[in-house]
Formats: sequence, C-alpha cells, structure tokens
Amino acid sequence: MGSASRAVSCLCCPCRCLACGLLSCLCSILISLLVTLGVLALVLYLIFRPHMIAATVDSASLATFTLSPTSSLAYNLTVAVTVRNPNKRVGLYYDNVEALAFYKAQRFGYDPIDAFYQGTQDSTQLKPEFHGQQLLQGDVTAAQFRQDQTDGNFAINVGLNAKLRVKVWAFKVRGPKARITCSLLVPAPGATNGATFQPTDCRVWF
Repeated sequence: MGSASRAVSCLCCPCRCLACGLLSCLCSILISLLVTLGVLALVLYLIFRPHMIAATVDSASLATFTLSPTSSLAYNLTVAVTVRNPNKRVGLYYDNVEALAFYKAQRFGYDPIDAFYQGTQDSTQLKPEFHGQQLLQGDVTAAQFRQDQTDGNFAINVGLNAKLRVKVWAFKVRGPKARITCSLLVPAPGATNGATFQPTDCRVWF
C-alpha cells in the first residue's frame, strides 16, 4: 500500500521526487566530505603533531629610565628574546613582526623587526631596542615611579606580535597571528641593591 502510494505521488508530482533525490544525494556527499576532512585532519595531526612556539627573555637592561615632573618618560631599553619552534615537521615564517614595551599598562616603546623564517626545531634570538621619550597619561605618578626606583626594579611588559605562515613540505599556508607577552622585572639604571635580571619565560597567544 505504501509503495503504491509513493508511486502515485511521484506520478502526480515527479518534480518533488526528483528534488527529494537530489537533496538526499547532496546530504550524502556533504556527510562523506565532512568525514573525509575529519579523518584527514586527524592523520595530519598525528603526522606533524604541532606544538606551541615558545619564547624566553634571556636579558633585559635599562641604560635610561627617568620620569620628568610632566610625566615624560625618557627610556633606553634593550632586550634579547629567544623564540623557539619545537615542531619537527613544520617550518614557520614570521611576518609583520613588531616589538612593544609597556610600563604601568601604557605603551612607551615600539620597534619593528625584520621578517624571518624559522626551520624545524630552530631557535631565533631577537634583540629589540627601545629608546626615546614618551608622555605617560593618567595613572602613572611620580610617587609610583620613585617607589619602583627605590625597590631597584621596574615592572616592564614586552610584547612581540607577528603574522605566521606555516610551511609543510613544499606547501605554505597562512597561519594565525602570534602574540607573545613577557612580564619582566628589569633592574633600575645604576641600581645599588645588587638586583640582576633573571631569564623569564613568556606566554604565547594565538
């Protein structure tokens, strides 16, 4: 009875039967494609096992760091950062690389860095330099600055931003934007309390 009813329905409206068949076929193709892509992604992950890049600030020094009565910060900061690619089968291109320096959540320094390529399990040391003068706004007061100077250390954040491209065999694909943040305690210029900079690991965000 059901078969006869469907046959009559198709005879009355063949377009509807054709549409149902096309829809069913498209659904099957879509499901097969999704399964294939999922299996391919899993296989690629198992082959390449991508790891997060890592970064460490090896050294940081302040030749100048003074705040005027008008909150103008004069600075001369040098930093050495080692960036590591731990992947065994994935190379990385770093484009539009920039280094930033912050004090009390306010940016005071900027240094563009040349683009570079990092091979598998390779390390690259970057040496951004920040020098000049910058007017600080709002919350930064002379009292806070003097307190940090008395303590012998300035809490400075250094960031690195870069757009990544990923190289797998001969293929290159656009990757995410990497953001590296490093929270540092940098000895004050001429500090007499014996403070020394300690190598510091950074956090990496995508």
